[in-house]
Amino acid sequence: MISGRVAIQTVVRALKYSLRYDFELAVKGMTQATSIFWILLLPLTGKAIVDFIVVRDISPPSDANVPFFFLPIIDFMLTLSVYETAFFLGVLFITMLVLVGAYGTDGAQRSSAVAALAEGEDIATRSENAANSMHSLVSGLYGLFESLWHIRVSHRLNHTLRSDIFHRFKSHSITELANRANGDVVYRAMYDTPGVSNIIFNLWVGPITSFVNLVTTILVMFVIFRNEPVVVWGAIAVGPLNFALMLYIAKLSRKYGTLAREAGSEATAVIEEGLVNMMAVQGIGSTDVYVEKFRKASWFSFSRFRQVVLVGISGNFIGFVIGANMVYIVFYYLAVPFINQEYSPGDWFVIWGYYGAISASAGWLGRLWLTLQEGIAGMHRVFMILDSELEHVDPISQLQESDSTLTLTESIRLEDVSYRYPEGREVLRDINLEANIGEMIAISGPTGAGKTTLAYLIPALILPTKGRLLVDGVEPGQGDLVRLREQVSFVFQETSVFNDTISNNIRMGRRDAPLADVQEAARVAGAHEFIDALPEGYDTNLGKAGAKLSVGQKQRIAIARALVSNKPVLILDEPTAALDPRTENELVRNLRLARDGRIVIVIAHRLSTIRAADRIYVMDDGAIVESGDHQSLMDQDGIYARFVSLQTA
Repeated sequence: MISGRVAIQTVVRALKYSLRYDFELAVKGMTQATSIFWILLLPLTGKAIVDFIVVRDISPPSDANVPFFFLPIIDFMLTLSVYETAFFLGVLFITMLVLVGAYGTDGAQRSSAVAALAEGEDIATRSENAANSMHSLVSGLYGLFESLWHIRVSHRLNHTLRSDIFHRFKSHSITELANRANGDVVYRAMYDTPGVSNIIFNLWVGPITSFVNLVTTILVMFVIFRNEPVVVWGAIAVGPLNFALMLYIAKLSRKYGTLAREAGSEATAVIEEGLVNMMAVQGIGSTDVYVEKFRKASWFSFSRFRQVVLVGISGNFIGFVIGANMVYIVFYYLAVPFINQEYSPGDWFVIWGYYGAISASAGWLGRLWLTLQEGIAGMHRVFMILDSELEHVDPISQLQESDSTLTLTESIRLEDVSYRYPEGREVLRDINLEANIGEMIAISGPTGAGKTTLAYLIPALILPTKGRLLVDGVEPGQGDLVRLREQVSFVFQETSVFNDTISNNIRMGRRDAPLADVQEAARVAGAHEFIDALPEGYDTNLGKAGAKLSVGQKQRIAIARALVSNKPVLILDEPTAALDPRTENELVRNLRLARDGRIVIVIAHRLSTIRAADRIYVMDDGAIVESGDHQSLMDQDGIYARFVSLQTA
């Protein structure tokens, strides 16, 4: 539940975030604020039609009953005949129609420019619509410019915010990303970020425009109807009454808006999970189960959104009742002056148009807090990500603030290193490990011993909670971590390939690598033979998640990608798990050759993979229990020897 204090903090932060586009917002605010001139002009032209053409009362009016900006037009029409006046007003209307789309005779009868995408009955599609909508109080050429400018600012704001939040997700530690559903990431980046448009335009542009409209219209009405203060005070009262009654509605809107977005995130996560694991779902015959799971998540999301709609309807109904009662009160008091002919018939159009403008602006300001609630719910979820704690310094800020020249030339060492997950569980304790350039290091041990977590420490994908990581005998500072990661190629146990050609997949680590280097890396990884046999060879597109390849083939492409990057540290997590014995033996031989000028670290269970290593570290329950080469470990007759005995038996 978002409290009122947190809601205000979210709004203030969103406003500060938007200041990077202060010029664009200033232009939008200026164009919308100046549109009040056309709204003020329309009722006066209606008055001119009635008084000068219908009633034919061409006596010069007193200056007190006509705003100063309309006096030159009145003076000009006094010199014209009735037919000439009608022609002049017709030309004026056509001009206004082209410029601002005005076509009526009062403030309510005008055209506005609005464009939006079709939207569904859920938070996601409505949020996406908010990022692509544009509007202006007027239409015509003036409204077209303002609307196009509006969507320009909206797109730039949303693009910047989405880029920031995506970069933030990419900067999270591996443990943080593992605990977060991909669907939630997608939902926050795509459907929560448009909340910034709601907040910015409703606070930077809306209040300024409404305030200018309110003050200007009230001043003009005071000039014309200064003897009837109930007209002005009745319209002004709409704002405070709306605001007072909307405070409780706003609290409900924040509550149900947040719940609806969380339900939408869950539904998106179910879709993502089902697509990623589609083969597994079909393989165990659970398609119907997963379809039902999504049906329930989707229905729950729509149910939550219906609560948001109900709250919105309640707020609009309250605003309508307040406005309708004020209209009744004002026109009740004005009936007698009009009957007594204290005002001309044309003044009816003026008071109707101006009262509509005042009540609309005052009512909008009164409902402003309620209008902001949906955007606040989304932006609060976005700022939670932008404020989330990272286990390492943001890479982009590091590169900007640090001129690190850290270069690995000798060794990497871990001294008395321990690591705990954020929730407090210790997975590594008192680790001592050394890897020198030119060595092939193997890390082995039972499942769950902490081998992969240990490997994550070497490129600083996670940072030790105790102990030191040393590069060439020096502990890298915060500004050196990016430089350290740039010198490590990591082939993860869960192989990742991209929807691109094979050559571009291998070049991911070095975009400018020539084809000869790509092919050589593929040969070392044992991938060149099957790639060359494909009809399009290295130009074969792998499709989504490498669907055209077997697990072993994808694994070899990932190894080739790491090799072509030509970095001094190569870490491979279970690189031979999906390989046949012949391919495995060839890869191990090639890795021993590839260790010249680099450190090769292999995490594996297979004896055939690790026995060729220069040094083997055996792990058990988060600690290194044995270390040495194959023969020395066999002579110890410990865990490693028993492990070998099980495989050779």
